Amino acid sequence: AEYTIAKNVIDETKEEKMAEVGAKLEKGLDFVGLTAVEDRLQDGVPEAISTIKAMGIRLWVLTGDKTETAVDIARSCRLFTDATTMAYAVQAADAQDAEDKLLKAHVMLERKTDTGLVLDGQMLLHALPNPECRKIIYDLGVVSRSCICARLSPLQKLELVKLVREQNKLSITLAVGDGANDVPMIQGAHVGIAIRGKEGTQAVQASDISISYFRFLVPLLLCHGRRGAYRRVALFLNYYLYKNVALLMCDIWWMFQDKFRARIAFPEYLSIGFNVLYSAWHILFVLGFDEDVTDEVACSRPSLYEPGPRRELFNLKLFTRWILVGILQGSMAWVIPFALVGTTEYNKFEPGPFWVCSTTAFTAINLIVCFKLMLYSQSMLAISCWLPTAGALCYGIALFLIGYTSIGKSFQPNMWHIPGELVNNTDALLAVIAATAGALSLDVVGLLVSYFVWPSQLELVRRKR
Repeated sequence: AEYTIAKNVIDETKEEKMAEVGAKLEKGLDFVGLTAVEDRLQDGVPEAISTIKAMGIRLWVLTGDKTETAVDIARSCRLFTDATTMAYAVQAADAQDAEDKLLKAHVMLERKTDTGLVLDGQMLLHALPNPECRKIIYDLGVVSRSCICARLSPLQKLELVKLVREQNKLSITLAVGDGANDVPMIQGAHVGIAIRGKEGTQAVQASDISISYFRFLVPLLLCHGRRGAYRRVALFLNYYLYKNVALLMCDIWWMFQDKFRARIAFPEYLSIGFNVLYSAWHILFVLGFDEDVTDEVACSRPSLYEPGPRRELFNLKLFTRWILVGILQGSMAWVIPFALVGTTEYNKFEPGPFWVCSTTAFTAINLIVCFKLMLYSQSMLAISCWLPTAGALCYGIALFLIGYTSIGKSFQPNMWHIPGELVNNTDALLAVIAATAGALSLDVVGLLVSYFVWPSQLELVRRKR
């Protein structure tokens, strides 16, 4: 009864009163024995950690366990090996002591390859409020391949995640946890992953992604993350902005030729479908079903993950290259047809030679962006890669509706019978072919040079298949 009363206390004396009642109960007891309880690792954890380390990811284990227990678990799951150079920075007495121990650990680990760091809550209690110590902790995380932080509170776990994000604005943090004490850390990282288990559902509810076993982290990173969340999204961003820049260049060229009279270069009801029907929707299928290597090959080649952390597929240099190519290819799509069949005689309400030239250039720009997407697909023989041809079909239908139906004539009178004139005009057809081939030759040459001279890790793996 006394223990129940003490347990129901709601002020700060609760723990003290429960301890007093417990001390009264624990008298006259006979020692019987000890029971050891093993918290076994899930299947595949050591292999998963080895793979993740080979991917170039730095692993920090933030736990509430004792330091000795945490280190033993780290060895059993191959976070640390017998060859790992270990540095301990634990049990700091004050901020100065914490800084001295951190500097000593840094001296031990620098210029070495397989290194490991061990910190504890007492060390971080004094180190985290100190800006100098925070910088040293981050530097230690960079020089060490793995780190164990033991005896941490949930708030200290969050503070370590914030420390990394604060010291390196370009860093990407991923937190994995399975319990309520991991929720602050999961929410503080860029990506929070929860492991469903017996620790409750708080972590799952707070996470971005939940998995059933730790080993599922490997395919999540090497398959879904590398291929889907990075490679496909990077190509999507580059391509989507590129094709609009290419289209815009035609308007810019015409703006100068027309002496800034604010007259349109393309028929309104033809160009309005560029981002809706001709060049946009099929990219979802091309990239959604694009497959560079199989999941089995991806999970067995950790090096394939390296372009992501290095930002090789989406960076300022690469994006600038896409935009510059878009400027050049868009210019070719307008200048070549205008040189062969163009004229500046402009009548917005009557069909004429200008609209033949305009439609020729618009046809060329659609073919250029369509075939460019196919060139950059990783599965050129797959059906999904040829879906851009459906965009060309939509374009042909739009030309027919605008040029040969009564509703098309009422909305776009300057396009009446223009598609037929384009098809029957040899110079116009030659202009479409020349503009498309000339523009895409830049990509073909670049891809061939990349394939044979500077092949990526992915291309080398694909050759061995």
